[in-house]
Amino acid sequence: MELKRSAIRFASYNPRKISEESRKTLKRGIKKFGLVGGIVVNKRTGFTVVSGHQRLSVMDELQKYNPDTKENDYRIRVDVVDMDEKSEKELNILANNPNAQGTWDYDALREIVPEIDYKDAGLTDADLNMIGCDFLLQTEEENNIAGELDSMMSEVNARNEAEKARRQMERAAKTAHMKEVKQQVKDAAQKQAQDMDAYVMLSFDTWEAKADFCRRFGYDPYDKFLKGEVFDGQVERVE
Repeated sequence: MELKRSAIRFASYNPRKISEESRKTLKRGIKKFGLVGGIVVNKRTGFTVVSGHQRLSVMDELQKYNPDTKENDYRIRVDVVDMDEKSEKELNILANNPNAQGTWDYDALREIVPEIDYKDAGLTDADLNMIGCDFLLQTEEENNIAGELDSMMSEVNARNEAEKARRQMERAAKTAHMKEVKQQVKDAAQKQAQDMDAYVMLSFDTWEAKADFCRRFGYDPYDKFLKGEVFDGQVERVE
């Protein structure tokens, strides 16, 4: 259904936030594709936004809507639910929870990227490097074309050898910098993946065996996780 913007209110408890860079990406997408996916509001709590706070905020900016004076009020399509406040908050979290979302198939994504404007899809240069699309560096064919254009321009403008050498040095420096940035992104991704694997699991045949182990080292038998560095120190003291 459609509602006037002035009839909708943001949830004061909304735990989501957005960076300025991500907001620019979202705004670029809405400008190109329009507002897709819909805004979810809860009728029972006075048409409170359950999902879509950032998109609605961007729409307000594009429509020049003033929430204080209601100036430039506009109509917007929304999905309406009718639930109590507890359920509303649960749905608010679920709608943006990574645990309830899928993950990228990098092989499939890598096939799609050359066919699209990746910036309109919200991807960054770092994302391209992560999935193995080397768009930060020019291809050999692009380098050859650039070199031929440089030669043609040199002949037309009668540029001297010193000027050509300067341009080549600048180009080499830029290429080296781009390679360095690419390597830094890959190194950071590898480090993050390694840190995610920094855990080990212990298992016991019975709960009583686990309880004896925990009491021996001063842990609550109902604990699910033990800090490795702390346990390591305790093992040294026992020895």
